[in-house]
Amino acid sequence: MLARLQTLWTQVAEGVAALSFAVMFFAFIVQVISRYVFNAPVAWTLELCAIAYVWVVFWSCGILVPERQQIVFDVIYNWFKPGPRRWLAIFNTACLGLAFLAALPGVIDYLLFLGRRTTMLLHVRMDLVYSCFAIFLIAVVVGAAIRIRRLLGAEWQKSL
Repeated sequence: MLARLQTLWTQVAEGVAALSFAVMFFAFIVQVISRYVFNAPVAWTLELCAIAYVWVVFWSCGILVPERQQIVFDVIYNWFKPGPRRWLAIFNTACLGLAFLAALPGVIDYLLFLGRRTTMLLHVRMDLVYSCFAIFLIAVVVGAAIRIRRLLGAEWQKSL
């Protein structure tokens, strides 16, 4: 049941990312055609491209890209032996998760403030445009908790 739920969640997440990318690509093509074929650029396509780009970046990075595929600076991390490296990973992950968790109330407050504003051309509420950032923060916090549980679980299993 859990595997089926994970598969469904992955399909939905990939669908949202693909839809965002398709919207961005469609707006880009409309802009190119209107500008270079008809010599009459349309401004709304630029705004739609920017909104879709924000969603593609934060949604994909927070939900779809696994931790092993993230860009990391592991020069110091690799100096440690596997045991201390696990504790360093737990510490780093906890710091990251706590920092993002601490930022979440401020981000949500700012998103609520942005709800009073809209984009200039399409009149999309700004809180909807940037709500993907709150989703990104939540995904990072949940991912950090899952990673810490996995790292501690491996340590606890060794002690049994």
